[in-house]
Formats: sequence, C-alpha cells, structure tokens
Amino acid sequence: MLHFNKLMIVVSLIMTLLPHSFAHAQDKQPFDLGASYEMGYQPTPLKGGDGSSAKQRLTFNILADTAALVGLENGSVFFQYQNHNGEHGVNNVGDIQQFDGLDDPEYNRIHMFWYQHILLDGDLRVKVGKVEPKSEFFAPENARNHLGFSTERSPTIIAQGPPSMSINAFYSPTDNLTLAVGVYDASWNQGADQNNFKLRNFFDAEDYAYFLEGRYTWTQGLNNLPGGIKVGAWQLDGTVIEFDGNQKENTSGLYFVYDQDISDNGVGVYAQFGLADKKVSNLSRHVGLGMQWKGPIASRMDDVFGAGISTVKFSSSQGSPFLKDSETAFEVFYKAPLKNWFIVQADLQYITNPGGQTHDNVLVSTFRATLAF
Repeated sequence: MLHFNKLMIVVSLIMTLLPHSFAHAQDKQPFDLGASYEMGYQPTPLKGGDGSSAKQRLTFNILADTAALVGLENGSVFFQYQNHNGEHGVNNVGDIQQFDGLDDPEYNRIHMFWYQHILLDGDLRVKVGKVEPKSEFFAPENARNHLGFSTERSPTIIAQGPPSMSINAFYSPTDNLTLAVGVYDASWNQGADQNNFKLRNFFDAEDYAYFLEGRYTWTQGLNNLPGGIKVGAWQLDGTVIEFDGNQKENTSGLYFVYDQDISDNGVGVYAQFGLADKKVSNLSRHVGLGMQWKGPIASRMDDVFGAGISTVKFSSSQGSPFLKDSETAFEVFYKAPLKNWFIVQADLQYITNPGGQTHDNVLVSTFRATLAF
C-alpha cells in the first residue's frame, strides 16, 4: 500500500495559497495525449569496439488541465509511462559518457507522475511528484537533439538518478531571472529500485538529492539574439564510498550551462562545465561545446544538423581504476522528420580513450527512428 499522507499535506498547504476562483474553462481541452516509439540501432563500430546493439523505447503520456477538468485554474497533472529494452551498446564501445542516450538498462516504469501549479501571477511554479531531474535542471537547450548522453547533462552530476519522487519550486522575480530548487528521493544510492510502477513515499527516502540553480536569460545577446545561462550546485546526501575505501556522508558538485542563438536562420550554440569530488566521482571535470542548426536546407526547415565535443577528466584519486587521464567524444548528427509522425536520425561519434582503460579509440555510428503521435 502506498503511503502519501505527508506528501498530501504538502499539496494541501500549496492549495491554501491558491486564489479561491474555480472558473469554468469550457474552451480548454481537459487532456493532451501523446505517444512515441523510438528504435535505435548501433552497428559494429567502424573502428575499435566490438559488436552491435539494438534497443527500443515506448513512451505514452497524458497531460491533464485541471481548469478544464474541475475548474481549478493554473494547475496540471502529467503522467508518463515508458518501456525500454534491448542490448546495452556501451558494452560494445566501452565509453563512460554513454554515446547514446537510449542506451539505458532495461526498464518498465512510471517515468513521471506529477502535479504542477502556477502561483503569484505566474512568478512561482511548484511541481510535486515523480520527476526526471534533467527535465527541469542543467540541460542545455541547444543540445537537446544530440544522442550523446553527456550533452543532455554533465556526467559529473552524480546526484542525478532515475526519475523519483520530488518537490520542486521555480521563482521568477523578473522576466529574465529564475531561482530553482529541487529535492529528490535518492534511495537508488542505497540500491532501491526506482525503475518500476511503485511511487515511493518521499518522506521515507533513505537518501536525498538536492539541486539549486539560478537562470538568467536575455533577448538581445550575441547578434541581438536570445540566450541564457544556468549556474547550479548539487548535493547527494547519503553514504558514499571514496576510492580509498573511506566513507563520506555526502558529496557535491557544481555546473554551468550557456546557450546562445547566433543567427536568424536557426543556429544555436551551447557550452557546459561540471565539477565533482575526484575522491568519490569517476569523473572530476567535464567540458562540453556544441551547436545545432535548425533548417540547414531551405526546403527542409524542420531538419536539424548538429555537432559537439564532450570531454571528461577521470579521477586521479588513489584507488581509482583509470589508466587514462580523459575521454573525449566528437559527435556529428543529422535529424530529419520525413513525416509529421516519422523522424529519422543518423549520428557519428569518435571517442578517444573510451572508459579510461586500455580500449582503442572508437568510431561508432548510431541510427534512430521515431514514430511520434
């Protein structure tokens, strides 16, 4: 039986802050349904590595507008189911940065299930429930079409685990500035399985992960085009083991993200930087740079071309297993919607010192097809 009493108390407290106006909104649709089926294939690497892999991910989601459903303005409920299976391609390449974000261990789970409410005339957004941290924190906007997982978030952020129960708040005192905080159940740090259909009691978590982020955006940056920065800190509050065998009660790190559009024809760039404790983390530093170009062909404005470099420094702490100093992934891709509901993408990466061991450099291609509804 699921115990949500304390979480419901938090929700009730939030509700007391709401204006008592439950207007009917017949012009709004109560539900927004979506689904996708992603199929990925990694052939035998063109250089280095060994073997091929195939994987798939089915996603189904429902977004409910509480104004249309029950007359409660400024609220929404989101449910997302995911099923993922297939071979683990990292075994063929040996990299630590995960060359394909679809290359996860198998799972069948409630991916996200949350309630969100907008307060203070839109200045405050509160979200409670099961949330994937990178959907709210530290992800570069201009890197969202890359396949390499290190472009979705710095791999030094070891406080990020699977989607988990959380409390998040986002306050925008001005149009340009947002202060964000998130507290997540990090029981995965103690071996708890969160890739399932259970919604854990947030207040009974063994460990917690904390995220604090400041965001500043501008509308007239380089070439008078929009951009923004994110500066954040994270902490994993729970027992962690240093490479020398000693235990610590927590570990923490910092990150920085920069996004900037640089031309009117859809070109944007990003940069990211991350730091972690080398006594605990496999990766003590991360630097990523890249770009994407939406509409590189005049007759195909929905296509995306992109390229990026992501490099990580392996821990040099006593007891760490690494023989190399760093791993670097060079990525180039092309993404093309052939129909509104059918998207294909080809990705090529050259990875130096994969895994920091004795593996040869790897040249690996990845192909993905997505059915979107």
